[in-house]
Formats: sequence, structure tokens, C-alpha cells
Amino acid sequence: MQVWKSDEIVFTETVSYGETLMVSQPLVMASAAGWYVGQVYKEHGFVMPYDRLSEYFATPEEANELLQYH
Repeated sequence: MQVWKSDEIVFTETVSYGETLMVSQPLVMASAAGWYVGQVYKEHGFVMPYDRLSEYFATPEEANELLQYH
């Protein structure tokens, strides 16, 4: 997992399936399939993927364009 962000990630307390998690704001992220807009969560000092919010893109700039306009 790679995150394309220059400043600090902001986490918000979120209840998901009865469990309280610290979930990030939408971010531009990368996987083996390409770049996408998604979220991560933090648990026990680790940051892990939480949700994919968009389709995949070829470049981080394309994903960031979607993030900037929504």
C-alpha cells in the first residue's frame, strides 16, 4: 500500500460493524492494480487499508483529480 500525500493523514473515530476504528479522510493510494481513492485505518500502531472508494487509475494525478472535485 502506498499513499500519495505530502502532509499528515487526519484520522476520525468511526464505528464500523460495532467496532470503533480510527479511519482516515479519503486519500490517493496505490495497489498492484493501480491508483485509487481510498481510506486507511489505524489499529495497534499499524496503518492498514480500510476501503476503496473509486475505480483504479493509471496515475496518481488522475486519482487526485477525482479526489479534488468530490
